Amino acid sequence: MMNRRLLGLFAHPDDESRIVGGVLAKYASEGAKVSLVVATRGEAGSCGEPPLCTLEDLPRVRERELREACAVLGVTDLTILEYRDGTLATVDRSKFIGHLVAAIRRVRPHIILTFGPEGRTLHPDHIVIHEAATAAFSLAADPGAYPELRQFPHATPKLYYTTFPQSLVDAIQWSFPGQPDNEITIALDIRPWIGQKKRATNEAHRTQAHDQPFANLPEDERWRALSTEYFFLAATQGIARSNQEDDLFDGIEA
Repeated sequence: MMNRRLLGLFAHPDDESRIVGGVLAKYASEGAKVSLVVATRGEAGSCGEPPLCTLEDLPRVRERELREACAVLGVTDLTILEYRDGTLATVDRSKFIGHLVAAIRRVRPHIILTFGPEGRTLHPDHIVIHEAATAAFSLAADPGAYPELRQFPHATPKLYYTTFPQSLVDAIQWSFPGQPDNEITIALDIRPWIGQKKRATNEAHRTQAHDQPFANLPEDERWRALSTEYFFLAATQGIARSNQEDDLFDGIEA
């Protein structure tokens, strides 16, 4: 079997755990190398309820929480970029994309995971990551793009956006956009790894643990809803595209 490589591109500490924590844990447990790029240290987030640190200490605390979560989920390669939480819409976009291109060329992943166009919760930082990651997916394969990086180009076979099916959004009265059910490429049951997702979300990311997705649901129902992670295959390079899949690595390995 090939040495499978998966790269997540996200904005803040805890994005990885809340959104794709089960999938990261699943593939790490199956022997894939799981890498993660996080653009900020979450300076604009909460210090906890009750506060667990000062605002001054929050970036350092959230970086520590992120590293703890990565250890829980099996992420062995973490890059934190030097951007401030809440500012991504104002940064030099070409330079920002270049950081993601550099990560893609270094990791040489088979799979990239990132936000969809709505940024999951319409957060401006999430939407910028979506746009920059989508651009970097293509540019990393272009030998004429970012030659100053002095890296070999890499064409990642698959780019996936995280999403929720509209039927689930409607059923739980989620206040953010979903995606038509027939456009969901793959729904992965991550129940075997739900314990790791819970530990990463609630115990590692302690400062953010009070702000939970689907907080309108009873706890058992909430975790049942979060025990499937959904993805839309946004683009491929060098492989045939499929509209329905059973595994993120379908079509890549023999």
